[in-house]
Amino acid sequence: MRRLLCVVALCTLGLTACGTNDAAQESEVLGSTQQGLACEYDTGACPSTTTCAWLPNSPGEGLCRPRCVNGACPSSSQICCTQPNGAPYCNSFCY
Repeated sequence: MRRLLCVVALCTLGLTACGTNDAAQESEVLGSTQQGLACEYDTGACPSTTTCAWLPNSPGEGLCRPRCVNGACPSSSQICCTQPNGAPYCNSFCY
């Protein structure tokens, strides 16, 4: 019984001693240009109602952003952005 109690105590201590979540801290440090779901490389495929916002300095790479429909975005804090080789997308700024 004592052995089981020690194992449980050490496991609990080990789980709580892990510290902060580095991934959560890293996402707070990243700028909005680096956050979000990446488009499928080269094809630009994105899930659901999002479209690929192609990154200007990274050929074949982009980030999935909400679609701009009839010049309007779902959030009033976003603007509709156009791009040469893709559908319009919504973001806080245009790439």
